[in-house]
Amino acid sequence: MLNLFNKISTILKKVHPGEIVLTIVVVSLINYLYYPGNPGFFSNSFNPFFIIILFFASFYGKISGIFSLFLSVIGIIIISIILNDPSAPDRFFIDIYYNDDLYSSYLMFFFVSFICVIVFGEIRDSLGTILLQRKNEKEKIINRNYKLQQELQALSLVNEEYQDRILGQQNSLISLYSTMISLNTMDLQGIYPNVLEAVVKFSGAVKCSLWKYNRDEHELDLLSSYGWDESERESKKRISDTDTITGWVARNAQLFTVKMLKKYKNLKELDKKENIITVPVNIENRVWGVINIENMPFIKYNLYSEQLILMISDLSSRVIANAIGYIELTKKGEVDPITGLHSLDEMFIVLREEFKNAIENNLNLSFIIVELSNKDAMIDHYSINDVLGVLKDITEIVFSISKGRAIMFQYKERFQFSVIMNNMDHDGVAMFCLNLMEHHSNNTYSIKGEKVNPEILMGYSSLRRNHKSEEDLLFLAENLLTMQKI
Repeated sequence: MLNLFNKISTILKKVHPGEIVLTIVVVSLINYLYYPGNPGFFSNSFNPFFIIILFFASFYGKISGIFSLFLSVIGIIIISIILNDPSAPDRFFIDIYYNDDLYSSYLMFFFVSFICVIVFGEIRDSLGTILLQRKNEKEKIINRNYKLQQELQALSLVNEEYQDRILGQQNSLISLYSTMISLNTMDLQGIYPNVLEAVVKFSGAVKCSLWKYNRDEHELDLLSSYGWDESERESKKRISDTDTITGWVARNAQLFTVKMLKKYKNLKELDKKENIITVPVNIENRVWGVINIENMPFIKYNLYSEQLILMISDLSSRVIANAIGYIELTKKGEVDPITGLHSLDEMFIVLREEFKNAIENNLNLSFIIVELSNKDAMIDHYSINDVLGVLKDITEIVFSISKGRAIMFQYKERFQFSVIMNNMDHDGVAMFCLNLMEHHSNNTYSIKGEKVNPEILMGYSSLRRNHKSEEDLLFLAENLLTMQKI
């Protein structure tokens, strides 16, 4: 029953009954008011009801034409009864039956109208069908063109990505190595976000994080994150190593990629839609932490990205290990309470290790000695501790312009300090010293509110192939410093 009602409703929408009924009523009223002596307009040379039937058949189709013909006949009968003798409606039918001319007029009207409805309505329906087919074909073509355009855009992105990948792989590797080398600082807390910046730069990650693995507590602590909001950082400061894929990577010291979810049921059960590429960070053959990419563009996810993340993990592990080693070493030694510099003995230990590492891995290494040359004149007016405070200000400038890479120690004399610069060659250390001199000249120093003008001398050296030990670096730097005093 409901289907029948729906079909009738659909047909009526196509027929436009409201327009037809309204038009026939208006024509019938005109007939009644202005042409009462001509019921149904059969005495005219043209019949408005015929025009109505022809119009709706031509404009809306065969069904509308038949419907308008049916209503027109009813309208003609009603208006004729009203205008002739409304008290005897059967009189109208008797007159038609016995009046041959009237009977012929009505029959001719119906016959001609029906033929016109069939002919013009069929033409209209055929045109409508053709137009609908053309419309559907046009929509199909538009949809096909849209899909082709989408595919073309996708292929263009893929092509662009592959071109960038093919043309830039070598540059990317060199850039990656340079980026990770630039992270080689003793500021452990500053290393963590820089590692994630490298991940974002070379993988296109939108969200990523770095975790420290606490094996004894079976937990991972969040060290740094990228793309996280504050609430997310607060709620995920610590996670278990048993019910997360990040923990699984830490426990098993294995790389995870999202492709592995199709192969391993146990990983699928741990999946929380938070891991795309997850790699362990190994220090001394043990998992120290984990780098995890939570979100990245689909086009960036490929084997090349996985390899880059593995390289970042490997390179960052060395940087982190160096910083941890330095922190452990300096914790054991003495620190000057005024300048905050570690002792000369610690400097020799660290320099020896850095020299050995540079030789084995073919890296650059530079050494700087900074001395407060007018210390005697300043001590005549101020206390030794006040002058040491000025020396501390100079060490802070060194730390600032080195972006935390400088490893500073007390040197042989009280108003001297040394600077070890990893991965810096001779040209680099020369530029660094010029930069330090410029910042020192532009800086304002004061003791107890009085402006002072400390003067500094610098001696520097860089690792060469003929150097046998770290003593060669010290010798060259001290010679350059001595020459400036002559």
